[in-house]
Amino acid sequence: MAKLCAGGVRLRDQIDRRWPNRDKRSDGWIGDSDHAARKSDHNQNSEGIVYALDIDENLGKGPARNGRTAKKLADQIIKYAMSDLPGHNRIKYVVYENQIASGTYSGAWWKWRGKGYGHTQHIHISFTQAAKRDSTIYPLPILTNNPAKKIAWSRALKNARK
Repeated sequence: MAKLCAGGVRLRDQIDRRWPNRDKRSDGWIGDSDHAARKSDHNQNSEGIVYALDIDENLGKGPARNGRTAKKLADQIIKYAMSDLPGHNRIKYVVYENQIASGTYSGAWWKWRGKGYGHTQHIHISFTQAAKRDSTIYPLPILTNNPAKKIAWSRALKNARK
């Protein structure tokens, strides 16, 4: 039976806690028949582990509804992946709004992939093998309402190696 990698479960749980009433219509992690026909991190590996997660861009009401908050979340995930903070190596790449960004491939900030590449209704996050068992928190300022954590995580992300 397929299961999402531990790092993916943790990120999804943090997002769900931060935006408990968010839209989940575009959420997913296990590949459908289209994914099964090609190489995809949404397909389970030989151990039954899936290394991809989709998060709907509609994170809530007000400003969180229109995708701007989703773009901020995607940007913070990539900035974290490019850092030297603990667990940063769990993120392989992120796809959103026809663009891809990576913390593991040098020089790959947001790059246009061409109209039709998709991922316009959700953020796609692919994980590395490091996410298999690493379920430590993602210290992203956008994922907390705690003012002290927000300040500390913002400072850590800002000062992290790029």
